[in-house]
Amino acid sequence: MKGKKILKIIFDVIVWSIIVVATLITISTLKTRGKEVPTLFGYVPLTIKSESMEPEIMVGDLIVSTEYNPNKRDLLEGDVISFYSEIQNQRVVITHRIDHIININGMISYVTKGDNNKIIDENQVATGDIIAVWDGFRVPYLGNAIMFIKTKVGFISCVILPLALFFVYQLYQFIMLLLEYKDIK
Repeated sequence: MKGKKILKIIFDVIVWSIIVVATLITISTLKTRGKEVPTLFGYVPLTIKSESMEPEIMVGDLIVSTEYNPNKRDLLEGDVISFYSEIQNQRVVITHRIDHIININGMISYVTKGDNNKIIDENQVATGDIIAVWDGFRVPYLGNAIMFIKTKVGFISCVILPLALFFVYQLYQFIMLLLEYKDIK
């Protein structure tokens, strides 16, 4: 009996964790409409897709950065920023370190470089292209899991299916409770 109760608690914790993750992904997806990156309460979760920042940030890591507001924060050389750039006519998000800052008559731009790259980036970064500033928080490999969950197969297998199983289980418990109540009367 005690083992059954522990199993039920573990099951409930797992299911509620899935519900929380599904809710966060849904909120993130809804807030992304019209934008290319999600923001949650001033934070920007990003999955690292290249080796350019290794060994500090690895491929597949999830980094959580602070949304950049130029009125609230000055950037310094050495800061790690995520910004929009154009690669092969596609707008992409890049996370690199500020190598140096250029100020020409009050117009500021940033020269960036990946820690694992030998040369600085070809294009300078304008203030308006900066999305977020990384403060050092990263979760290894979680970015890969989130990228999988955002696929159709991942969403069905990791969100829809567990929620359906949870619904069936709760329905079963409800029916058992009704039968138990009926037996008592």
